[in-house]
Amino acid sequence: MAKAIHLGAWFLTGCIASSFVAWLGAIHPALFRVMWVVYIVSTSALALGLLTDDAARQFLKLSEPDYYALLIAIAFSILLGGVMTWLIGG
Repeated sequence: MAKAIHLGAWFLTGCIASSFVAWLGAIHPALFRVMWVVYIVSTSALALGLLTDDAARQFLKLSEPDYYALLIAIAFSILLGGVMTWLIGG
């Protein structure tokens, strides 16, 4: 149970960070490009994590379900930040 709460807290932290980056990108035109760079780097890191799952999982010393739960949480955080950007009107 404690592990689920811990992973849930990290997911919410990722959602908050992604929404904050989207909000900053919507506030100022100069930060709009920075926002897209952050999302592109995050998506690239996620794709790299999916491609090198066995090596990355052993390096991070995570079990297989925890590793894929982490990747799913990162993907949903990125998705929610993109939706937030769209809703704000960026």
